[in-house]
Amino acid sequence: MPADDGMVAFFGATGGSTLACLALALKAGYTCSASADSSSPISSHPTVSRSSSKLQTLLLERNVSQSTIDAHLTIIQGDIRDTKSVAQVLTPRSKTDTLQLIISGIGRPPIFSPNPLSPTFDDPTVCQDAISTILTALRTLPPSSTKPVLAALSTTGISSRTRDVPILMIPLYHWLLAVPHKDKLEMEALLQAEVSKPTQERAIKDFVVVRPSLLTDGARLGTNKVRVGEEVGKTATPAVGYTISREDVGGWMFDRLLDGEGNKNYAGKMVSITY
Repeated sequence: MPADDGMVAFFGATGGSTLACLALALKAGYTCSASADSSSPISSHPTVSRSSSKLQTLLLERNVSQSTIDAHLTIIQGDIRDTKSVAQVLTPRSKTDTLQLIISGIGRPPIFSPNPLSPTFDDPTVCQDAISTILTALRTLPPSSTKPVLAALSTTGISSRTRDVPILMIPLYHWLLAVPHKDKLEMEALLQAEVSKPTQERAIKDFVVVRPSLLTDGARLGTNKVRVGEEVGKTATPAVGYTISREDVGGWMFDRLLDGEGNKNYAGKMVSITY
């Protein structure tokens, strides 16, 4: 049962892919915690009080009941760069709980104004800063016999081993996504550096980097429609494709990292997913 599988902590849970995964986890009965920006707008949902967060509204819109949210989710208000609030998200709700998995889907969309041909990003280091804060916060927690796996959402198009995007997509990636790609690379480097340390010095047991192809707002087609590739060390066998929906990224993470054996099968790997 999910109750025996420990707690799952989510960062960036108001974003499409991470939100989709969180909603599935709650419906399945997992004990979850999530960060929520303290500046989130007040909800207009009829069953949510004015002090409730944007995250609750989004979950209710996905047919996650208020009773399920109350029973299985702890929401911590705060900034991803604030070690104290991040540590609260990572702290199990009871002495019998253990933090088993952390999912970070932190990111920022491009800003196409005032010049749509030269997109900008208001927070160009948010991904690497998020992972750095999470690792720092983990070290402030009481020692535990079980260290969590940290799964981070990255992107295709940044592999130094091989081409993992269609040739026609390369100009788009270099023009539109150069800034966030640099951030994702730094984020991945932080995770690799962490697990290169001696086991007793690590803040995490291992990592899984999920590299989806270009994200869309399409409906979920199902994990059986998702092609998967891997990169570990000098060996790379990526799944090359054009797009994947945020819903399927979230669904794949739930099916393979929470509800499956992904923590074992994909540990220490860069995993590309696409249609």
